[in-house]
Amino acid sequence: MGSSLSDVTMLGADSNNGIHQEIMDLSKKRVLIIEDIGEMRIMLKSLMSSLGYSKIDVEYSGQMAIKRILEKHYDVILSDFNLGGSVDGQQILETSRKNYAQDHSTIFIMITADTAYESVVSVLEYQPDSYLVKPFPPAAFFRRLEKVQKQKKIFEGINTARKLNEHEKMEAQAKAIMADYPHFANQCLKIIGESLYARGRYKDAKSHYMLIIQNHKNLAWAHFGIAQCEMKLGAVGAAIDKLEQTVELSRHFLSAYDLLAEAHEEQGNLEKAQSTIKRALEVSPRSNERCLRLAELSVKITDWETAEHAYSRIIRLTRDTINEKVEYYYEYLKCLTSMMNVVGDSAKLADKFKRSLIRLRSFGKANPTAISNSFRIEIQQYLAREHTGEAIKAWHQWNRLIESGQASPLTEAQEHTLKKRLDLL
Repeated sequence: MGSSLSDVTMLGADSNNGIHQEIMDLSKKRVLIIEDIGEMRIMLKSLMSSLGYSKIDVEYSGQMAIKRILEKHYDVILSDFNLGGSVDGQQILETSRKNYAQDHSTIFIMITADTAYESVVSVLEYQPDSYLVKPFPPAAFFRRLEKVQKQKKIFEGINTARKLNEHEKMEAQAKAIMADYPHFANQCLKIIGESLYARGRYKDAKSHYMLIIQNHKNLAWAHFGIAQCEMKLGAVGAAIDKLEQTVELSRHFLSAYDLLAEAHEEQGNLEKAQSTIKRALEVSPRSNERCLRLAELSVKITDWETAEHAYSRIIRLTRDTINEKVEYYYEYLKCLTSMMNVVGDSAKLADKFKRSLIRLRSFGKANPTAISNSFRIEIQQYLAREHTGEAIKAWHQWNRLIESGQASPLTEAQEHTLKKRLDLL
Protein backbone atom coordinates (compact mmCIF):
# COMPACT_ATOMS: atom_id res chain seq x y z
CA MET A 1 0.00 0.00 0.00
CA GLY A 2 1.35 3.44 -0.94
CA SER A 3 1.87 6.25 1.54
CA SER A 4 -0.51 9.19 1.58
CA LEU A 5 0.69 12.79 1.24
CA SER A 6 -0.01 13.36 4.94
CA ASP A 7 2.12 10.30 5.84
CA VAL A 8 5.03 11.61 3.80
CA THR A 9 4.63 15.07 5.35
CA MET A 10 4.67 13.57 8.84
CA LEU A 11 7.70 11.43 7.96
CA GLY A 12 9.54 14.52 6.75
CA ALA A 13 8.59 16.39 9.90
CA ASP A 14 9.89 13.53 12.08
CA SER A 15 13.13 13.47 10.11
CA ASN A 16 13.57 17.23 10.47
CA ASN A 17 12.81 17.02 14.18
CA GLY A 18 15.45 14.32 14.55
CA ILE A 19 18.04 16.44 12.76
CA HIS A 20 17.04 19.49 14.81
CA GLN A 21 17.37 17.47 18.05
CA GLU A 22 20.81 16.21 17.01
CA ILE A 23 21.97 19.77 16.33
CA MET A 24 20.56 20.89 19.69
CA ASP A 25 22.38 18.03 21.44
CA LEU A 26 25.68 19.01 19.80
CA SER A 27 25.23 22.64 20.82
CA LYS A 28 25.08 21.53 24.47
CA LYS A 29 28.26 19.46 24.32
CA ARG A 30 31.56 20.90 25.51
CA VAL A 31 34.68 20.74 23.36
CA LEU A 32 38.27 21.43 24.42
CA ILE A 33 40.91 22.10 21.74
CA ILE A 34 44.52 22.00 22.96
CA GLU A 35 47.01 23.18 20.36
CA ASP A 36 50.02 25.48 20.56
CA ILE A 37 49.97 26.48 16.87
CA GLY A 38 47.54 29.31 16.19
CA GLU A 39 46.55 28.30 12.64
CA MET A 40 45.78 24.75 13.80
CA ARG A 41 43.64 26.04 16.68
CA ILE A 42 41.59 28.13 14.26
CA MET A 43 41.16 25.23 11.84
CA LEU A 44 40.04 22.74 14.51
CA LYS A 45 37.59 25.22 16.00
CA SER A 46 36.18 25.92 12.53
CA LEU A 47 35.77 22.18 11.85
CA MET A 48 33.93 21.59 15.12
CA SER A 49 31.74 24.69 14.64
CA SER A 50 30.75 23.46 11.17
CA LEU A 51 29.41 20.29 12.79
CA GLY A 52 27.17 22.25 15.16
CA TYR A 53 29.34 22.44 18.29
CA SER A 54 29.22 25.88 19.90
CA LYS A 55 30.65 25.42 23.44
CA ILE A 56 34.27 25.28 22.38
CA ASP A 57 37.18 26.14 24.70
CA VAL A 58 40.64 26.61 23.20
CA GLU A 59 43.98 26.32 25.00
CA TYR A 60 47.59 26.51 23.82
CA SER A 61 49.05 25.49 27.19
CA GLY A 62 48.98 21.92 28.51
CA GLN A 63 48.95 23.18 32.09
CA MET A 64 45.89 25.35 31.50
CA ALA A 65 44.20 22.50 29.63
CA ILE A 66 44.61 20.20 32.64
CA LYS A 67 43.19 22.96 34.85
CA ARG A 68 40.10 23.12 32.64
CA ILE A 69 39.71 19.31 32.58
CA LEU A 70 39.83 19.20 36.38
CA GLU A 71 37.26 21.99 36.66
CA LYS A 72 34.58 20.74 34.25
CA HIS A 73 33.58 17.85 32.06
CA TYR A 74 34.26 17.83 28.31
CA ASP A 75 32.48 15.67 25.75
CA VAL A 76 35.21 16.00 23.12
CA ILE A 77 38.93 16.72 23.63
CA LEU A 78 41.21 17.35 20.65
CA SER A 79 44.81 17.58 21.79
CA ASP A 80 48.14 18.02 20.10
CA PHE A 81 50.74 15.53 21.31
CA ASN A 82 53.79 17.82 21.40
CA LEU A 83 52.72 21.06 23.06
CA GLY A 84 56.17 22.47 23.64
CA GLY A 85 55.70 23.11 27.37
CA SER A 86 56.06 21.06 30.54
CA VAL A 87 52.90 19.04 29.76
CA ASP A 88 52.33 16.93 26.64
CA GLY A 89 49.22 15.41 25.11
CA GLN A 90 49.77 12.02 26.73
CA GLN A 91 49.70 13.59 30.21
CA ILE A 92 46.50 15.42 29.32
CA LEU A 93 45.02 12.11 28.14
CA GLU A 94 46.06 10.40 31.39
CA THR A 95 44.54 13.23 33.44
CA SER A 96 41.25 13.09 31.55
CA ARG A 97 41.02 9.30 31.82
CA LYS A 98 41.66 9.43 35.57
CA ASN A 99 39.39 12.40 36.18
CA TYR A 100 36.55 10.90 34.14
CA ALA A 101 37.23 7.38 35.41
CA GLN A 102 33.53 6.56 35.77
CA ASP A 103 32.57 8.19 32.50
CA HIS A 104 33.99 6.75 29.27
CA SER A 105 31.77 8.87 27.03
CA THR A 106 34.41 11.57 26.45
CA ILE A 107 35.95 11.42 22.99
CA PHE A 108 39.71 12.04 23.05
CA ILE A 109 41.49 12.43 19.72
CA MET A 110 45.26 12.93 19.67
CA ILE A 111 46.75 15.07 16.93
CA THR A 112 50.45 14.75 16.17
CA ALA A 113 53.07 15.59 13.58
CA ASP A 114 55.08 12.57 14.75
CA THR A 115 54.57 9.68 12.32
CA ALA A 116 56.24 7.36 14.88
CA TYR A 117 53.25 7.79 17.19
CA GLU A 118 51.49 4.95 15.35
CA SER A 119 54.10 2.45 16.57
CA VAL A 120 53.71 3.63 20.18
CA VAL A 121 49.96 4.16 20.62
CA SER A 122 49.05 0.45 20.54
CA VAL A 123 51.08 -0.30 23.68
CA LEU A 124 50.12 2.77 25.69
CA GLU A 125 48.09 2.16 28.84
CA TYR A 126 45.99 5.26 28.26
CA GLN A 127 45.04 5.19 24.60
CA PRO A 128 43.20 7.95 22.76
CA ASP A 129 39.97 6.98 21.02
CA SER A 130 41.69 7.89 17.77
CA TYR A 131 44.57 9.95 16.43
CA LEU A 132 45.43 11.98 13.36
CA VAL A 133 48.85 12.71 11.89
CA LYS A 134 49.39 16.25 10.60
CA PRO A 135 48.73 17.45 8.00
CA PHE A 136 45.29 15.98 7.33
CA PRO A 137 42.33 17.08 5.17
CA PRO A 138 39.02 18.03 6.83
CA ALA A 139 37.36 14.93 5.31
CA ALA A 140 39.78 12.64 7.19
CA PHE A 141 39.01 14.47 10.43
CA PHE A 142 35.25 14.14 9.94
CA ARG A 143 35.53 10.41 9.08
CA ARG A 144 37.65 9.72 12.16
CA LEU A 145 35.34 11.64 14.49
CA GLU A 146 32.23 9.95 13.07
CA LYS A 147 33.81 6.51 13.53
CA VAL A 148 34.58 7.24 17.20
CA GLN A 149 31.08 8.64 17.78
CA LYS A 150 29.54 5.42 16.44
CA GLN A 151 31.74 3.31 18.73
CA LYS A 152 30.83 5.45 21.74
CA LYS A 153 27.17 4.96 20.85
CA ILE A 154 27.60 1.16 20.87
CA PHE A 155 29.16 1.28 24.33
CA GLU A 156 26.76 3.93 25.67
CA GLY A 157 24.75 1.42 27.74
CA ILE A 158 27.89 0.06 29.37
CA ASN A 159 29.04 3.58 30.19
CA THR A 160 25.70 4.34 31.85
CA ALA A 161 25.85 1.09 33.83
CA ARG A 162 29.41 1.90 34.95
CA LYS A 163 28.36 5.31 36.29
CA LEU A 164 25.51 3.64 38.22
CA ASN A 165 27.84 0.87 39.51
CA GLU A 166 25.62 -1.71 37.81
CA HIS A 167 28.53 -4.07 37.18
CA GLU A 168 26.47 -7.16 36.31
CA LYS A 169 24.67 -5.17 33.62
CA MET A 170 28.06 -4.06 32.28
CA GLU A 171 29.13 -7.67 31.93
CA ALA A 172 25.89 -8.73 30.22
CA GLN A 173 26.03 -5.86 27.75
CA ALA A 174 29.71 -6.50 27.00
CA LYS A 175 28.89 -10.10 26.09
CA ALA A 176 26.04 -8.94 23.84
CA ILE A 177 28.27 -6.40 22.06
CA MET A 178 30.99 -9.01 21.59
CA ALA A 179 28.46 -11.31 19.89
CA ASP A 180 27.20 -8.56 17.56
CA TYR A 181 30.54 -6.84 16.94
CA PRO A 182 33.39 -9.42 17.15
CA HIS A 183 35.99 -6.73 16.28
CA PHE A 184 35.27 -5.14 19.69
CA ALA A 185 36.15 -8.39 21.51
CA ASN A 186 39.20 -6.98 23.33
CA GLN A 187 37.31 -3.98 24.71
CA CYS A 188 34.46 -6.25 25.83
CA LEU A 189 36.74 -8.79 27.50
CA LYS A 190 38.44 -5.94 29.34
CA ILE A 191 35.03 -4.67 30.53
CA ILE A 192 34.04 -8.14 31.76
CA GLY A 193 37.26 -8.36 33.79
CA GLU A 194 36.63 -4.87 35.17
CA SER A 195 33.11 -5.91 36.18
CA LEU A 196 34.22 -9.09 37.98
CA TYR A 197 36.97 -7.19 39.81
CA ALA A 198 34.60 -4.37 40.85
CA ARG A 199 32.21 -6.95 42.37
CA GLY A 200 35.02 -8.44 44.48
CA ARG A 201 35.09 -11.68 42.49
CA TYR A 202 38.88 -11.71 42.35
CA LYS A 203 39.33 -15.44 41.70
CA ASP A 204 36.82 -15.33 38.82
CA ALA A 205 38.44 -12.20 37.43
CA LYS A 206 41.87 -13.84 37.62
CA SER A 207 40.56 -16.94 35.76
CA HIS A 208 38.98 -14.66 33.15
CA TYR A 209 42.26 -12.84 32.50
CA MET A 210 44.22 -16.11 32.42
CA LEU A 211 41.92 -17.48 29.71
CA ILE A 212 42.50 -14.31 27.69
CA ILE A 213 46.28 -14.73 27.99
CA GLN A 214 46.06 -18.31 26.75
CA ASN A 215 44.83 -16.93 23.42
CA HIS A 216 46.62 -13.57 23.45
CA LYS A 217 49.89 -13.83 25.39
CA ASN A 218 51.00 -10.25 24.77
CA LEU A 219 48.00 -8.31 26.11
CA ALA A 220 49.61 -6.17 28.81
CA TRP A 221 46.25 -5.16 30.34
CA ALA A 222 45.33 -8.82 30.93
CA HIS A 223 48.61 -9.46 32.78
CA PHE A 224 47.95 -6.30 34.79
CA GLY A 225 44.43 -7.56 35.58
CA ILE A 226 45.88 -10.78 37.01
CA ALA A 227 48.35 -8.77 39.10
CA GLN A 228 45.54 -6.65 40.54
CA CYS A 229 43.66 -9.82 41.53
CA GLU A 230 46.79 -11.37 43.07
CA MET A 231 47.24 -8.25 45.20
CA LYS A 232 43.65 -8.50 46.45
CA LEU A 233 44.12 -12.22 47.13
CA GLY A 234 47.25 -11.53 49.20
CA ALA A 235 49.70 -13.12 46.75
CA VAL A 236 52.03 -10.12 46.58
CA GLY A 237 55.00 -12.09 45.21
CA ALA A 238 52.90 -13.45 42.32
CA ALA A 239 51.58 -9.94 41.67
CA ILE A 240 55.15 -8.63 41.42
CA ASP A 241 56.01 -11.28 38.81
CA LYS A 242 52.95 -10.40 36.74
CA LEU A 243 53.63 -6.67 36.98
CA GLU A 244 57.18 -7.18 35.73
CA GLN A 245 55.70 -9.09 32.78
CA THR A 246 53.29 -6.22 32.18
CA VAL A 247 55.98 -3.55 31.93
CA GLU A 248 58.14 -5.88 29.85
CA LEU A 249 55.28 -6.12 27.34
CA SER A 250 54.53 -2.39 27.54
CA ARG A 251 57.02 -0.05 29.16
CA HIS A 252 54.36 2.69 28.87
CA PHE A 253 51.92 0.90 31.22
CA LEU A 254 52.28 3.44 34.02
CA SER A 255 49.71 1.96 36.43
CA ALA A 256 51.76 -1.25 36.46
CA TYR A 257 54.78 0.65 37.80
CA ASP A 258 52.59 2.31 40.43
CA LEU A 259 51.16 -1.02 41.62
CA LEU A 260 54.59 -2.66 41.46
CA ALA A 261 56.04 0.03 43.72
CA GLU A 262 53.10 -0.47 46.08
CA ALA A 263 53.74 -4.24 46.15
CA HIS A 264 57.45 -3.77 46.92
CA GLU A 265 56.56 -1.27 49.64
CA GLU A 266 54.07 -3.72 51.14
CA GLN A 267 56.87 -6.29 51.35
CA GLY A 268 59.14 -3.71 53.01
CA ASN A 269 61.46 -3.40 49.99
CA LEU A 270 61.58 0.39 49.86
CA GLU A 271 64.70 0.47 47.69
CA LYS A 272 62.94 -1.66 45.06
CA ALA A 273 59.86 0.55 45.30
CA GLN A 274 62.08 3.59 44.75
CA SER A 275 63.77 1.93 41.77
CA THR A 276 60.37 1.12 40.25
CA ILE A 277 59.18 4.73 40.44
CA LYS A 278 62.46 5.83 38.85
CA ARG A 279 61.70 3.49 35.94
CA ALA A 280 58.21 4.99 35.62
CA LEU A 281 59.68 8.49 35.51
CA GLU A 282 61.97 7.46 32.66
CA VAL A 283 58.77 6.77 30.68
CA SER A 284 56.78 9.74 32.01
CA PRO A 285 59.31 12.30 33.34
CA ARG A 286 56.73 15.07 33.84
CA SER A 287 54.48 13.20 36.25
CA ASN A 288 54.13 15.32 39.37
CA GLU A 289 52.47 12.48 41.33
CA ARG A 290 55.31 10.02 40.68
CA CYS A 291 57.99 12.63 41.43
CA LEU A 292 56.30 13.17 44.78
CA ARG A 293 56.17 9.45 45.47
CA LEU A 294 59.85 9.12 44.58
CA ALA A 295 60.67 11.98 46.95
CA GLU A 296 58.68 10.46 49.81
CA LEU A 297 60.20 6.98 49.33
CA SER A 298 63.69 8.49 49.18
CA VAL A 299 63.11 10.37 52.44
CA LYS A 300 62.02 7.11 54.12
CA ILE A 301 65.32 5.44 53.20
CA THR A 302 67.31 8.66 53.91
CA ASP A 303 68.48 8.91 50.30
CA TRP A 304 68.65 12.68 50.56
CA GLU A 305 70.27 13.26 47.18
CA THR A 306 67.47 11.49 45.27
CA ALA A 307 64.85 13.16 47.47
CA GLU A 308 66.38 16.57 46.77
CA HIS A 309 66.39 15.94 43.01
CA ALA A 310 62.77 14.71 43.14
CA TYR A 311 61.48 17.71 45.09
CA SER A 312 63.47 20.02 42.83
CA ARG A 313 61.75 18.46 39.82
CA ILE A 314 58.32 18.81 41.47
CA ILE A 315 58.99 22.50 42.08
CA ARG A 316 59.98 23.03 38.44
CA LEU A 317 56.91 21.17 37.18
CA THR A 318 54.43 22.98 39.40
CA ARG A 319 55.84 26.50 39.58
CA ASP A 320 53.26 29.15 38.61
CA THR A 321 50.58 26.47 38.18
CA ILE A 322 47.54 25.46 40.26
CA ASN A 323 49.61 22.54 41.60
CA GLU A 324 52.30 24.69 43.25
CA LYS A 325 52.31 24.14 47.03
CA VAL A 326 54.27 25.63 49.94
CA GLU A 327 54.72 22.06 51.26
CA TYR A 328 56.96 21.18 48.30
CA TYR A 329 59.35 24.02 49.11
CA TYR A 330 59.36 23.15 52.80
CA GLU A 331 60.11 19.47 52.13
CA TYR A 332 62.80 20.46 49.63
CA LEU A 333 64.44 22.72 52.22
CA LYS A 334 64.31 19.87 54.74
CA CYS A 335 66.15 17.64 52.27
CA LEU A 336 68.84 20.27 51.73
CA THR A 337 69.22 20.66 55.51
CA SER A 338 69.57 16.89 55.94
CA MET A 339 72.25 16.88 53.23
CA MET A 340 74.08 19.65 55.09
CA ASN A 341 73.96 17.56 58.25
CA VAL A 342 75.82 14.85 56.33
CA VAL A 343 78.31 16.86 54.23
CA GLY A 344 78.68 19.95 56.43
CA ASP A 345 78.83 23.54 55.18
CA SER A 346 78.38 23.63 51.40
CA ALA A 347 78.20 26.85 49.38
CA LYS A 348 76.28 25.11 46.58
CA LEU A 349 73.64 23.68 48.93
CA ALA A 350 73.43 26.98 50.83
CA ASP A 351 72.75 28.84 47.56
CA LYS A 352 69.98 26.38 46.61
CA PHE A 353 68.54 26.77 50.09
CA LYS A 354 68.53 30.56 49.92
CA ARG A 355 66.80 30.71 46.53
CA SER A 356 64.09 28.24 47.57
CA LEU A 357 63.58 29.97 50.90
CA ILE A 358 62.97 33.27 49.13
CA ARG A 359 60.41 31.61 46.83
CA LEU A 360 58.67 29.90 49.77
CA ARG A 361 58.29 33.19 51.62
CA SER A 362 57.09 34.99 48.51
CA PHE A 363 54.62 32.28 47.53
CA GLY A 364 53.42 31.66 51.09
CA LYS A 365 53.47 35.25 52.37
CA ALA A 366 49.74 35.17 53.22
CA ASN A 367 50.12 31.88 55.10
CA PRO A 368 51.39 32.43 58.69
CA THR A 369 52.08 28.70 59.14
CA ALA A 370 54.20 28.62 55.98
CA ILE A 371 56.18 31.65 57.19
CA SER A 372 56.83 30.03 60.57
CA ASN A 373 57.90 26.78 58.92
CA SER A 374 60.28 28.72 56.68
CA PHE A 375 62.03 30.21 59.71
CA ARG A 376 62.04 26.88 61.53
CA ILE A 377 63.90 25.19 58.67
CA GLU A 378 66.16 28.23 58.09
CA ILE A 379 67.37 28.05 61.68
CA GLN A 380 67.92 24.30 61.38
CA GLN A 381 70.12 24.72 58.30
CA TYR A 382 72.16 27.49 59.98
CA LEU A 383 72.75 25.17 62.93
CA ALA A 384 73.68 22.32 60.55
CA ARG A 385 76.31 24.63 59.04
CA GLU A 386 77.36 25.80 62.53
CA HIS A 387 76.33 29.40 61.77
CA THR A 388 74.81 30.04 65.20
CA GLY A 389 74.94 33.84 64.91
CA GLU A 390 72.88 33.75 61.69
CA ALA A 391 70.44 31.34 63.35
CA ILE A 392 69.91 33.77 66.24
CA LYS A 393 69.30 36.66 63.80
CA ALA A 394 66.69 34.55 62.01
CA TRP A 395 65.04 33.75 65.37
CA HIS A 396 64.71 37.44 66.26
CA GLN A 397 63.25 38.23 62.84
CA TRP A 398 60.81 35.33 63.22
CA ASN A 399 59.80 36.56 66.66
CA ARG A 400 58.94 40.01 65.29
CA LEU A 401 56.75 38.43 62.59
CA ILE A 402 55.00 36.30 65.23
CA GLU A 403 54.25 39.44 67.26
CA SER A 404 52.83 41.19 64.18
CA GLY A 405 50.69 38.15 63.30
CA GLN A 406 52.47 37.46 60.01
CA ALA A 407 53.86 34.17 61.35
CA SER A 408 52.04 31.56 63.42
CA PRO A 409 53.06 31.37 67.11
CA LEU A 410 55.00 28.54 68.76
CA THR A 411 53.92 26.57 71.78
CA GLU A 412 55.82 27.20 75.01
CA ALA A 413 57.54 23.81 74.65
CA GLN A 414 58.61 24.58 71.06
CA GLU A 415 59.97 27.99 72.03
CA HIS A 416 61.86 26.52 74.99
CA THR A 417 63.47 23.84 72.79
CA LEU A 418 64.46 26.37 70.15
CA LYS A 419 65.98 28.81 72.63
CA LYS A 420 67.91 25.96 74.22
CA ARG A 421 69.41 25.00 70.85
CA LEU A 422 70.37 28.64 70.27
CA ASP A 423 71.87 29.00 73.78
CA LEU A 424 69.40 31.81 74.56
CA LEU A 425 68.19 30.41 77.90
